[in-house]
Amino acid sequence: MRDGGASWEASDVRGIIRAIFESILGRSCFTALSYHLRRSLGEDPLAAFLKRPKDFYKALAAFFGENGAMVTFKIICGRLIVLSGSEDLTPDEFYDLLMRDENAARRVIMEMLEKIAREKAF
Repeated sequence: MRDGGASWEASDVRGIIRAIFESILGRSCFTALSYHLRRSLGEDPLAAFLKRPKDFYKALAAFFGENGAMVTFKIICGRLIVLSGSEDLTPDEFYDLLMRDENAARRVIMEMLEKIAREKAF
């Protein structure tokens, strides 16, 4: 959060998500994955992760296969959980939530990102 107040910008969210993805995949792999996901999703994959997490997951599955996508998604969620301090949810529970209710999963993602932005001052 740049101003110390309650508001934060979309660029803050993108920076947090990008840092998480790059820390998991490395910069080069993230760049390559982004290229392929952008072609599949028709938009920036980071934006899709925030707006349409289930479509993002499906694009991951098309690229990595179902098992690879599930593992990758759970690792991403695990990192979000740790960074946000949201210990009331596990990566497995978050994955199950995404499969049941995309809107609820999107809300949880945004809540975690808000906590990270507040606490880490990105």
